[in-house]
Amino acid sequence: MTPASTGTPRSIATWVLRALLGVAFLVIGAAKLTSQPQTVQLFAAIGWGQWFRYLTGALDVTGALLVLSPWMPFYGAVVLGCSVGTAVVLSLALLHNNPAAGVALFALAVAVAWLTRPRRVNGGRPA
Repeated sequence: MTPASTGTPRSIATWVLRALLGVAFLVIGAAKLTSQPQTVQLFAAIGWGQWFRYLTGALDVTGALLVLSPWMPFYGAVVLGCSVGTAVVLSLALLHNNPAAGVALFALAVAVAWLTRPRRVNGGRPA
């Protein structure tokens, strides 16, 4: 039985956080992949080309789907944490924007990763 299927307050909170993170990044990734004007402008300002927008959009959608899946939410949260962590660094270093939203999403991704991390038992193998 997985921790998320036991019905405890912790498992319910974990599912809520996973849903928030997953839906947020499905929307964010879809905006990047469908070439919404604000995302095209943002990635033009970064100066690395639009390929980077497609890459991050694909990572965002993939991470979101993994977070929402019952089998690999930890790995999805790690992917999303790396994606939004990079966005925070770029926001500060290149764009000089306020990174508050990115920091909040990063914290949410870290929380989901922590709550869904694989447990080690019997010889160090994940449970």
